[in-house]
Amino acid sequence: MRIRDVYLLNGSSLNDSDTVTINLPRTWKILSIRIQYQDKNGATSNTLCRLNGLVSKIAVIDGSDVLHSLSMREEQALNAFTYGRLPFQLLSEDDDIVVIEECIIDFRRHLGDTQFFLDTSKYANPQLQLTHALTVSATAGFVTGQGTLTVIARIIDSGAPSQLGFVLSKEVDSFSSTSSGDHRTILPNDFPIGKVLVINPVDGNTADNYISNFKLTADIDTYVPVNISIGDILRENMNRYGEFWQRIDALPDTSATLTGDLYYRTRAWTAPEGATSLGVITAITANQATLAMTTGGSGPIGTVIQGQAPHAGFIYNFGDGYSPDQIWSPQGVGKFEAVITGANTGATVKVVTVQQHP
Repeated sequence: MRIRDVYLLNGSSLNDSDTVTINLPRTWKILSIRIQYQDKNGATSNTLCRLNGLVSKIAVIDGSDVLHSLSMREEQALNAFTYGRLPFQLLSEDDDIVVIEECIIDFRRHLGDTQFFLDTSKYANPQLQLTHALTVSATAGFVTGQGTLTVIARIIDSGAPSQLGFVLSKEVDSFSSTSSGDHRTILPNDFPIGKVLVINPVDGNTADNYISNFKLTADIDTYVPVNISIGDILRENMNRYGEFWQRIDALPDTSATLTGDLYYRTRAWTAPEGATSLGVITAITANQATLAMTTGGSGPIGTVIQGQAPHAGFIYNFGDGYSPDQIWSPQGVGKFEAVITGANTGATVKVVTVQQHP
């Protein structure tokens, strides 16, 4: 079996707001698709510093048939739980620096899997669609017209084994959190579900501030796979996956607040450049770290943030999340629901299912 990586786009220039559509060749067996956005910081600074919240949809479609559909934040959270780390990021507030963020559409069940892939020959018009709206600002965003996009597909070139299916990941619900009560999301029952991902990012707030409990129920509690507090499932995720980390470079100044992508049990360290520069973390609240520093150096103030709950997300695995005898089979079930209990208003909660499409 031979595997190769192929550019679908290589540094292609972007409009500040657009939907980019890429036709997928109808002879490919695609294991994964790597997506890389880049943009140049404003002339003074870029306190926004990130691209992931600006990419609203990453979809693979065949006409009206949806084969994959997530936002970049959902994609990155799923990547973190799949690979044990966030995908590549180069994050900086400094002027004229090029910020880079990546995510990966993975049609495999796990790393090394070659029996699950997207076989485009089975579809009439398979397409990749990417929707973004890049913030333009001299101080809190990017330079207009400087965004670029690179897309790399990993394909089985020859000698592919018999296909058992592909992983179909999609957002199935988006709703506003409430101060109490349950929100019920009907989950798809067309294909087996290996995992359920929930994110609810609000800067400066932990992943359990807006929702308090997570329950899965089949046919009105005939079978309940899980009924657990958000705090306990966050701790389970930390036991299973450990901590993630990311680096963000702050402007040399007397103070700064850096906003990252990790929302639970976060810690941070700073290492200013320059012989006379000093820096210290004075506070950290969920995904935000506050720095106090001197301005003796001219270089960026490198800060590492470590923690859990990428994009204020948690994941529930049915067993190991991929073995046929452990994941959730909808056979014989009339209704399967996620029941999420509110704790505070102010968050947009998104529910994602990871299914195995035959």
